[in-house]
Amino acid sequence: MHAHNEKTITLHVFSTPIEAQIAQEKLRESGIDSFLNDENVLGMDPVAGVELKIFEKDKAAAEKIISV
Repeated sequence: MHAHNEKTITLHVFSTPIEAQIAQEKLRESGIDSFLNDENVLGMDPVAGVELKIFEKDKAAAEKIISV
């Protein structure tokens, strides 16, 4: 049985949702799961941006794909 308790980390913070979605699509094409965390920050703190989160185990591969 697979446990869903893997640690997630923030790979990068984008200034716009569109940039984050493009990066997320690149990761998806490479088989890396990612999540966008922007629901509670937009409007309340406009400088925060959109966080692209990944599983910690995918960090090295994801950094090569995004290379930001």
